[in-house]
Amino acid sequence: MKQYHIYISFAFLLIFLSACEEDELHPLSFEDYILFSAPKIAVDASTRSTFVEDVLPENSSFGVMGYCVPYQRNSTTDEDWASGIASWSSKRANAYPDVFYRQEVTYDGTSCTYSYTGTNSDNGLRKWYNSDDNPDAEQSDNYQYTFFAYYPYDKFDVTPADAATKGAPVLTFTMPITENNGILNDDEIPDAMLAVEYNHRRTGGSVGFNFNHIMVGLGFAVNNYNYGADDVVTITSITLSGNFIKSMTIDFNKDTNGQGFYSCSGTYSGTYEIFNGSQEIGPNTSIEPHKHLLLLSDAAGGTYFGTDVKVKVAYQFKGVNKTFSTGRPSDFMPRAGTKYTAQLNFVGETFVINFVAAEDEFWEDGGDSDITIQ
Repeated sequence: MKQYHIYISFAFLLIFLSACEEDELHPLSFEDYILFSAPKIAVDASTRSTFVEDVLPENSSFGVMGYCVPYQRNSTTDEDWASGIASWSSKRANAYPDVFYRQEVTYDGTSCTYSYTGTNSDNGLRKWYNSDDNPDAEQSDNYQYTFFAYYPYDKFDVTPADAATKGAPVLTFTMPITENNGILNDDEIPDAMLAVEYNHRRTGGSVGFNFNHIMVGLGFAVNNYNYGADDVVTITSITLSGNFIKSMTIDFNKDTNGQGFYSCSGTYSGTYEIFNGSQEIGPNTSIEPHKHLLLLSDAAGGTYFGTDVKVKVAYQFKGVNKTFSTGRPSDFMPRAGTKYTAQLNFVGETFVINFVAAEDEFWEDGGDSDITIQ
């Protein structure tokens, strides 16, 4: 059975954490407690600052679902302690979030902390399974844990419904959209990401996540390819309007996109103002994008950004006000985890649009990740 492996690089950054209710330092070790190292993001260094600063933003939070000991077959109450050593693919069908359920983890810019109050807790931390606290866990050193992480913590709907319910995570991200007279506010859209660490053993040390983007980044550049001295074009507005994809669900009970590993639902309507003002662009001159708009793409459904999505450019050329409007070209099939630039190329007296995903604009880290939303 196919798994969606994300290979994690570990940084042993947590040596000391503050005790839950005291101001004195309490020495902790990954040999006893589940600790999280500073998270990474699968993004090219030359483009990282366009989206998030310095890995995750300081004092941001991500959620964690943790699994290890499944239920016995045909049971929803009795643990199968012997299967704690099994791989995720072998125990997924009977797994429930016995280790962490919607656990909030805070990253302060250097290290990660969390406060846990469930089973096997000590000083606000979750202990690895051990035979002292769990006499039935006879081979606990060989137990294999699987952790799912989602960012931001408060922007995903999560199932199973509670920590005792069987099932792999089903994570749904919904665009937090507000609009004013039809104008959409893109400042509120977070850079939604997921990470998975499969089959982690206690001896592997602290748990590190390498987050992958589930969204598409879309920037806009304008190129004036005319060469005449008076071929100056003045851009007065650039907009993107239509019915945009609202939600994406990632179901880790499924194995492939064809089986429904991810799906999109719902739409929201309105207009994103990419530019509003007055910008002269001289002959043989280009204006590069200063940011990328974050959108969901329904490649499986074939609608990609949504329906009736159009780019519109209002401009002035040689004293005449003009507009250019176009939909998504049929050969532009945006996929998650990629940044694209819409090249608005001014040739003659009108525009030709071309979507480019340059080599350094892919968010993928070039590793062996098999999480694929396309």
